[in-house]
Amino acid sequence: MAREGDLYGWAGKILRVNLSNGQIRTEPTSRYTEGWLGASGIAIKILYDELRSWVTPYDPANRLIVGAGPLIGTTAPGANKINVSTLGPMTGGWASGCSDSHFGPQLKYAGYDSVVIEGRSHTPVYLWIHDEEVEIRDASHLWGKTTWETLDALREELGDPSLHTLSIGPAGEYLARGGCIIQDRGRAFGRCGSGAVMGSKNLKAMVARGTGSIRVADPSRFMAAAAKGRDMVRGAKSSETFHKYGSMSVMPRKQQVCGIAYRNFQETRLPDDMAELIEPTRTIDKYRVAQVSFPGCAVGGCGRTLHVTEGPYAGLITECNQWEVFGTLQGRLAIREPTFMLKANALCNQMGLDVDAAGGPIGWAMECYQRGIIDEEDTGGLKLEWGDAAVALELIRMICYREGFGDILAEGCARAADIVGRDSGYYALHIKGQDLYEPCRGANGWALGTTTSTRGGGHTTGAVAVEATPALDVEKARKVYGVDNPDMALEYDGKARMVKYLEVLTRICNSLGVCIFNSKYRDMDMMGLPELAELYSAATGLETSVEDFERLAMRQLNLEKALNLRHTSFDRKDDMPTPRDLAEPIPTGGLEGWKIDEQRWNGMLDDYYDLHGWDGATSFPRRETLVELGLEGVADDLARIGKLR
Repeated sequence: MAREGDLYGWAGKILRVNLSNGQIRTEPTSRYTEGWLGASGIAIKILYDELRSWVTPYDPANRLIVGAGPLIGTTAPGANKINVSTLGPMTGGWASGCSDSHFGPQLKYAGYDSVVIEGRSHTPVYLWIHDEEVEIRDASHLWGKTTWETLDALREELGDPSLHTLSIGPAGEYLARGGCIIQDRGRAFGRCGSGAVMGSKNLKAMVARGTGSIRVADPSRFMAAAAKGRDMVRGAKSSETFHKYGSMSVMPRKQQVCGIAYRNFQETRLPDDMAELIEPTRTIDKYRVAQVSFPGCAVGGCGRTLHVTEGPYAGLITECNQWEVFGTLQGRLAIREPTFMLKANALCNQMGLDVDAAGGPIGWAMECYQRGIIDEEDTGGLKLEWGDAAVALELIRMICYREGFGDILAEGCARAADIVGRDSGYYALHIKGQDLYEPCRGANGWALGTTTSTRGGGHTTGAVAVEATPALDVEKARKVYGVDNPDMALEYDGKARMVKYLEVLTRICNSLGVCIFNSKYRDMDMMGLPELAELYSAATGLETSVEDFERLAMRQLNLEKALNLRHTSFDRKDDMPTPRDLAEPIPTGGLEGWKIDEQRWNGMLDDYYDLHGWDGATSFPRRETLVELGLEGVADDLARIGKLR
């Protein structure tokens, strides 16, 4: 085993904090570097090894793991994402999310690659990490504050206006299942409910400040690889638009290909007059005052600070939202005020609530109200009418404080429908209990990657983003994915292979700390697996090929799958689209009348399982698959609970 001082790329230590007894200790990162790339890879290994089958998300025995990959803190292009993983309250299984971060480099400069939190403090606390000093400090005075207020208070308390925090707001404190962790003011570790787990531990915030540095094994080779990767990203045709507008630039194409939820997915595009009215790039151009970026971003930053100077939210100064807020709140709830997306995003960031955990249950509730399933007696007097921005904002607040009807919505749409009953489950759009943002009709690779995701829905762990890209270089995409039809969204053949490629790419990016928007996830001219393998090899000194990456990613994916099988009842049925997606054709637009062919979908799913070495009837892994990946002990575990084929 390598000594701490022999590691390159990594800081060398993992910080362990037990909030129940106040114990703080470290262990060498080298325990995990053989077989696990970093960040989310190390996290799933720790969670699988240390969580017994009886552990639940809010149990003190659950772990909350913050990880900064081996490229964080270096000059690698796109190395600005850190990861939070845990056993999540939305699905009861694997929960993992990434965020742009200033916190990550500071954590590594302080000497730590990951922080593993267990236990539960008797009173609210925050964690202050400054080089070799790690303190569990009282946070009673911070409890109840928003994330923005918490950031300001900690900077003043610690006497440093440049400090960066990870914190929760009221949503996490009140254990709203979609509570998320916010970095400073505007970047969320989305989905999964990691903020609620943090709240269950009475942990209000984490602050890191380090004065160390990260060494790379071969500086000349590494700098050459970094320069090549940066040139690829900056030279990609999509980078200029992405730098200017972030993911909001996809609006025209999403409208064209029926990729926007409207009225809780009753339709998959906006009415044309509404689309023209709320076109988001005009709002950005009108109110932009500054660009926002993070260390390492080769695009030059995709965030913008906006100052709203007129309308119902005049005076609001906030970082502009990305596309998901537009889709899951603005469009889904049919709200025509162009600046609503900014206000809703700011409110969710302040409260520490995942935007999908707001849009999902509110969209379900508004449709139930539309159809007479619920009324004012259920909602506490609120009329849940489409397009009512004030009601939507009030429901977000009520979710965060579990107030009135918000207490039901705070459970997410799947549980809310179960509580209310009255055949409302059809209108609860979710995958594995996780509120769904992604329209699944009209793009089969996107849908397959979303529905099979081990974290329960989500397009950033395998969904195919390039099917509907207008400027896709088809020849390059064919070479990358190894399929003939990468641009044909309505086809079923070849989609499983595309999803598997993206499962590998996204897990490598998430483990190393590279933003997927600096990779071939969205543009064939950006970094792919060969470039990432070269960066990793040069940084760590561990010579690693693309084939090694593919095996390591599949090893991680299978362990995520195994964690779910041990803690949930997920099987093949949970990898299917929602009942609405299967039953209803697209009602309007260019794809009007198109409907998922359920038989062909199942054939596509069979292809997916075959590629992974999983059983088609159950979705459970086969023993030979796990053994080949070096997971024989995991195979034995699954055999004992009857979930091995």
